[in-house]
Amino acid sequence: MPERARRLAVVLVGAVLSLTACSDDKTDPPTIDEDPPAVWNPCAGLAKPALQRAFGVDFTKEDGEPTAPRCTFTPVETGGPALDANYMLFPAGLDAAWDSMGTLAGDVEELEVEGADAARLVVKFAQGSLLVTGFVQNGDLIQMVNLVDPKPHDRALDVAGVRTVLAALSAHANEYGVS
Repeated sequence: MPERARRLAVVLVGAVLSLTACSDDKTDPPTIDEDPPAVWNPCAGLAKPALQRAFGVDFTKEDGEPTAPRCTFTPVETGGPALDANYMLFPAGLDAAWDSMGTLAGDVEELEVEGADAARLVVKFAQGSLLVTGFVQNGDLIQMVNLVDPKPHDRALDVAGVRTVLAALSAHANEYGVS
């Protein structure tokens, strides 16, 4: 065997032996945590009767499952407002999230929401419907609510209703120690 090939063989054998020295004799696969961490659901802080009072219509609430949350309020009668709430964890805060979204179409208003670090509201009309989107930040948690209300809609009622939703979302976050 040529000298160069012999040196290569010695290096390869040494590498293989060093790797086997690091191996574990256990053959059991790693276990997977059977209980995934709790998932935040904005719907937990939104009571259907309070939303019915705020918007003047009866809603059907869909809050999903514990591991697959969903937060949607649809009007029982056709033609009323529909709402959807969601969230994201964003340690940089609402201002940074806002900047990353670019310019948003509509009337933008910064809000004061009790217990919240920041809040904003965007109102616009599109294809005959009123669209209202609200954002509320508590610590790293940013919750969003989207409302769509087809004609005929009541802008003042819908905006006031979304403000009520943002206050409820913030209160729920504070109740659970999110700050």
